Amino acid sequence: MSAKPLVFAGLLSATALFASGAMAQDAPACTGETVTLRILRTPGNYPYPAPIEAWQKQHPCVKFEINEVPFAQLADTISVQAASSNPPDILVYDGPNTQSYAASGILLPITKYLPKGWDDDILPATKAEHSYNGEVYSPGIEQTTVAMYYNKKLVEAAGIKPPQTLKDAWTWPEALAAFKKCQQGPAGSPTVWGLGPTRFGNGQPGLVYQDLIYQRSAGDPKADPSSSAYKTFWALSPDGKSVEGYLNTPEAIQALKFYGSLFNSEGVAPKVGIPNAFFDSKACFYIDTPAAGSALMKDPKIEWGITPIPYFKTPIVHTGSTTIGVTARSKHADIAAQFVVDMSTGEYAYMNVSQRGNLPTLKSLFSRFPVYKDYPMKVFVDELQEWGQPRPPGPKFAQYDKLVTDALRSVAFGGDPASIMADAEKKVQRVLDR
Repeated sequence: MSAKPLVFAGLLSATALFASGAMAQDAPACTGETVTLRILRTPGNYPYPAPIEAWQKQHPCVKFEINEVPFAQLADTISVQAASSNPPDILVYDGPNTQSYAASGILLPITKYLPKGWDDDILPATKAEHSYNGEVYSPGIEQTTVAMYYNKKLVEAAGIKPPQTLKDAWTWPEALAAFKKCQQGPAGSPTVWGLGPTRFGNGQPGLVYQDLIYQRSAGDPKADPSSSAYKTFWALSPDGKSVEGYLNTPEAIQALKFYGSLFNSEGVAPKVGIPNAFFDSKACFYIDTPAAGSALMKDPKIEWGITPIPYFKTPIVHTGSTTIGVTARSKHADIAAQFVVDMSTGEYAYMNVSQRGNLPTLKSLFSRFPVYKDYPMKVFVDELQEWGQPRPPGPKFAQYDKLVTDALRSVAFGGDPASIMADAEKKVQRVLDR
């Protein structure tokens, strides 16, 4: 597969993405050996031009060669290039894959490169997601999660007052009552849906990131570790090696019956994507990341608010987003690690995240984003800090993610949760046993 190379040498010229005449004149000259760091990423992803430019002014002997591939090709490209004779030095990838890449020897542990105080500043879910066998493999560069948006006009007309704080969050049965009360038209084919379709993936339900939290919220992380309640919440054994008894629990099946009813017997959510349903006032409620709020602030097509994600017993939201790491076989590991850590902390992290519009991973940076200080967008910050959990981390997350997504989608399309999850457990366990 092909990759698109972009070469950055110091502050090259006016044709480079970030170069300017004034900054080029201010840059110190390189007086030592030149090092070229090779970055593999998807188009237009981190790290961004401005922080690269600022960093290179302090490290004038470092050049960058950036190779870009489409997201659909990224995982395969990483596998091939990381094992090659000339591997990339830096990978920009989907965060839930950190443990997979660490276990397969693709990533370099960077614990010793992290700055003092990082442990206290990092979001706990981020550290958990990017750690493996006691080592940190990525500092995390951004975070995101989901909350439930609502159309103020539609909701108020129905006499509904969605909660705005975590302590008042709805349970899923309470949310269903609101969906039904706000929906307009017959169940299954309304003119306005109670819960709008997802825009994730192919627009169909089932994606682990959004939908596994239904059953996980029916569990209890404080229960006895041998109990089904405990296993329901974690959805994978702590060592990432067993899924048996974690997906097909009584608590999970009860939650999945409810989940499936949304698309079937209750008829408050569509099984197939309806582009922009929420933004076109064709849905009362809608689950999405902060990106939807950013879009609505730029183009306020509707009056809107945000309510925390509902739950059954234990509130939970999934975390995880783009991150950055160093390849284990990098020929320039020390400087690559320094760059990766710098891009993910302090001023460089602020420069990166502020351009992208997602949430930072460092608690110390939240105060620098005014939009997240107050309702409605503060709901995302509160969820991340109080409810956030990584998607079940393990060395074979990609396979887990696909198989469980397929199972959840089958439930949404009317399948029997118990038989579907029993089958999913067997399939995932076969993968974990390899």
